[in-house]
Amino acid sequence: MKIIMKYIWFSLALVIIYSESTYAQRWVDPHFDTHRVDYRDLGYPATNLIPADNSQITALLTHSDGFIYGATSGKTQSYLFYYNRYINKVRPLGKIADTKGVYHNLLEGNKGKIYIGGGLNMLAPLKLTSDFKGKDRAIEYQLWKDICGPYSGYEGGHIYMYDPKTGNTNVYRNEDVCPVVDLGIPVAANTIYAMIFNNDRTKIYGITYPDAHFFIFDIKSKKTRGFGDILTERVFGGPERHWRSVPRALYCSPKTGCVYTSGDNGLIVCYDPEKDVITPTQMRLPGEYFEGLNSYAYPVVENFDMNNEGEIYAGTSDGYLIKLDIENEETIILGKPRIMRRLRAMKVGNDSNIYMISGEFERTCKLHTYDLSGKKGFSELGPLSVERSPYYARRPYEFDAMAIGHDGSVFCGESDRGGKLFIYIPGPGVFKGHLNPQNPPLERMKPMKPIPGPK
Repeated sequence: MKIIMKYIWFSLALVIIYSESTYAQRWVDPHFDTHRVDYRDLGYPATNLIPADNSQITALLTHSDGFIYGATSGKTQSYLFYYNRYINKVRPLGKIADTKGVYHNLLEGNKGKIYIGGGLNMLAPLKLTSDFKGKDRAIEYQLWKDICGPYSGYEGGHIYMYDPKTGNTNVYRNEDVCPVVDLGIPVAANTIYAMIFNNDRTKIYGITYPDAHFFIFDIKSKKTRGFGDILTERVFGGPERHWRSVPRALYCSPKTGCVYTSGDNGLIVCYDPEKDVITPTQMRLPGEYFEGLNSYAYPVVENFDMNNEGEIYAGTSDGYLIKLDIENEETIILGKPRIMRRLRAMKVGNDSNIYMISGEFERTCKLHTYDLSGKKGFSELGPLSVERSPYYARRPYEFDAMAIGHDGSVFCGESDRGGKLFIYIPGPGVFKGHLNPQNPPLERMKPMKPIPGPK
């Protein structure tokens, strides 16, 4: 009897604790019809689900075969996977050799082959030195030493090739290795940080981290031409406190074949393949510069994309969305969807909207749109929480990759431990007032009462 009573009291205690924690938890849903957002696990539990410590999604690619391919970063291993639209599931494709991270580096080449730029896990915690000596800029010098620490003795990130036509026919478990072809290391002791093809997809242009080397990799010969560090200053403009400010994206003009990224002092720089030289342009990224700071810093480009009319858009580390007029070398600032810095991901959708994910490192990310028709401007779609209780639910905080499906669905890769592939299906847009009326009635969200006129 005593044992039964103890069990009853223990059960009641659990109910009370659970009830209180549930009551205290303020679940916030997106500002649109929530049936339009869902997520997929990266595999099957107890069979081939990508391990939680290695499931941070840091790269997504829309392939011509209709599938969405993705790569993860993690504590010990990077995995390749794809979302199969015909069965509505994610299928893992095995370990990507012994690489730990793939940061925004998935490209589709000729004959549908996928090229992967590997390296260390960019999201891994960095061990910072707390006690050091020095005077002017001592913190920056020590930070640079700490950033270079994980790369001491590291051979360098590889470029791999994966063929979906043969690789997708296999079934992979967690211990299986993805059938990639190792094309070599373009730059020693560095992670591959950004990649883009030339127009005939025979060469890969890339940037590395932490040394910010610009390189050209010839796929046929497997040889690399390096240009060294394209930045003359080692800048730590953030918003990440422990990353060097290095451009995270490249754009190749389909007309001229010139390659663009950001360089010193926030200027867009151009590599001209005919002249074989990198030169600065007059286009400058908006954001915080040394004039208003106590340190020398400037923003970098986070992402590029182009619409069907050939207009070029970019997102920056300070959270701005801009349009680039390359012919006239002009920067058109479209605005900033959020006071917080960083546009982690940005893609032009199929519905005349640009989709963006905003949010600083280890802060809550949100989904936004920008209306290209010029009628609505920015709209905040809110956090991408999914509530399917009692079956499953998830409220994510961090994302680092985005892709647009052939049907217009927006795929967002969660970059937290146990990451999921989130899918947003565009619809009528946000609720009236741009807030979900069923979200918790916090003080700042309570409707304002009418103010009586003067007596």
